[in-house]
Amino acid sequence: MVVALLVTLSGTAFTGWLMEEPGRAETAARQLQLVAPAFADDDDDEAESPLKEVHETLANAMLLLIALHLGGVALASFRHRENLVRAMVTGRKRPASRGDIA
Repeated sequence: MVVALLVTLSGTAFTGWLMEEPGRAETAARQLQLVAPAFADDDDDEAESPLKEVHETLANAMLLLIALHLGGVALASFRHRENLVRAMVTGRKRPASRGDIA
């Protein structure tokens, strides 16, 4: 989950950085050859750019991953009968007992 969150956050930040200055996207596209150099609706300002679509998709994926991560922490806390959030903050966990899940 940590790797997925970091990759998604990095992609969101990178696409946001590319969109900040119009010249960056064209330069990156020429160097990486990931995006076609010409679009059919270049003159239409209302059209969403593919880069903006990728950025929005990554941002929405980040929100989904955060929700899944919080749900997983809540489920693990309930299942193990231990407050994992407190353990992450304080660094102390209770010792394992006989009935704990391995």
